[in-house]
Amino acid sequence: MTAATPPLPPTDPIAVTGTTEVLPAVVQKVVAFATREIPGVAGLGNSTARAVGAVRQTITGSTENVAGVRVELEGDTAVVGLDVAIEYGAGARELTRALRRHVPEAVDQIAGVRVTELNIVVTDVVFPGAEEDPTAPPPAAI
Repeated sequence: MTAATPPLPPTDPIAVTGTTEVLPAVVQKVVAFATREIPGVAGLGNSTARAVGAVRQTITGSTENVAGVRVELEGDTAVVGLDVAIEYGAGARELTRALRRHVPEAVDQIAGVRVTELNIVVTDVVFPGAEEDPTAPPPAAI
């Protein structure tokens, strides 16, 4: 009869040394996704950035649109700038409060980065049924 080799003790992940780096692009994606989860957010960035993102998505098939999200990352803390268009009828105060609760929590939970400042600019109001055509020329000046 052969003696079985005892199992190795589980490795304690805290005892393993090394470095962890989260890139600003990762934080940017988490911010963009978390922002879109808030009801009343119509889009990120200004109308031009949203149009460019829609064209990029049509050409490349990529759904990653992080226009309107700026991240300044220092160590494990970040200052985030966010440009959002809101749906008509959504209250800007309530929407920005929801963003200030949800976005930092998502960034901390997913990326392990603490958001110390979240600066929000409401760039546009989107009316119901008024979907922008990114290929349409801008309206003529009168």
